[in-house]
Amino acid sequence: MTPRWLLSIVLILELLDLALFPVLISRLQRAHFTQLIRDEGPASHKAKEGTPTGGGIMLAINVAVVTIAYICAGSRSQWSRLDTATLLFVTINLLSGLIDDVVKEVKHRNDGLLGYQKLLIQTVAAALFFLISRSDVASVVSTAGGRVLVAGWAFYLVAMPYAVGMVNAFNLTDGLDGLLAKASLPVFAVAAAASCVVPSGLSGLLPLAGLAFALSFLWFNGTRASLFMGDTGSLALGAIFVAWVFGSGNELSSLLLGGLFLAEAASVILQVLVFKLSGRKKRLFLMAPIHHHFEKLGWEEPKIVDRFFVVSTLLAIAGALAMSWR
Repeated sequence: MTPRWLLSIVLILELLDLALFPVLISRLQRAHFTQLIRDEGPASHKAKEGTPTGGGIMLAINVAVVTIAYICAGSRSQWSRLDTATLLFVTINLLSGLIDDVVKEVKHRNDGLLGYQKLLIQTVAAALFFLISRSDVASVVSTAGGRVLVAGWAFYLVAMPYAVGMVNAFNLTDGLDGLLAKASLPVFAVAAAASCVVPSGLSGLLPLAGLAFALSFLWFNGTRASLFMGDTGSLALGAIFVAWVFGSGNELSSLLLGGLFLAEAASVILQVLVFKLSGRKKRLFLMAPIHHHFEKLGWEEPKIVDRFFVVSTLLAIAGALAMSWR
């Protein structure tokens, strides 16, 4: 698949999203499918209550379009186990996010599925991904110099927590208007470009769906947002990134490429550890994930989003350089 073909797909998806998003927003408003705001969150977020959520439904359409285009481009006879694993992994995470958003609306609470339920679904999804794709995914992590760091069963012991953790890292980053979408843009742009050089089947093409979705979503999610993507979108974006990482063999590079998301997840883990080890007396951050820490410091949302975007872009460049050394 040529760069021209890939760019055409992005443009088509972009125009489709921009045309359909207003329809989706209108339907969600009529269905009163709106966002609830946590009481313990920043006080400024209360004004966002009632904003339609579920924008990730558009990402599902993008994934379907890319999958159909991939098949129609002559890849049907080359459909691999990795392609099946990728589509299943992304679909399960997208549907679990949708279920989570629906439960929030039906039960009128800001928590949908319980923590252990989400973790169980995500773990099953990751296990199925590695089980189905095991013949197409190299179970080894090595440096550019060829030094093997992890291999065999140890690979899966590391890969499983990584897959589940990164999906949740994307979800945790979705806390400010435009933050996840903007931070995702350079990441999926690099992933899509890398797929032009080293194709990895459907897992290499779905970043196109994520890129187009993030770009068009920003049109409606800038401060103040007229639509939230919800867990439907954030979990699916994380799943697309994870599938690309293992499908393309860029596990080490992804630590830089997805560094911003890992930092968001790490801030939550560190906050909980410090809080518990101190007997519930101390906190490392004013609030976690770390983007809320900066809100508590008095930074305005657009300032945080823009600076996180710059950081994500720099990390994406570093990740691209690391990929070029392989």
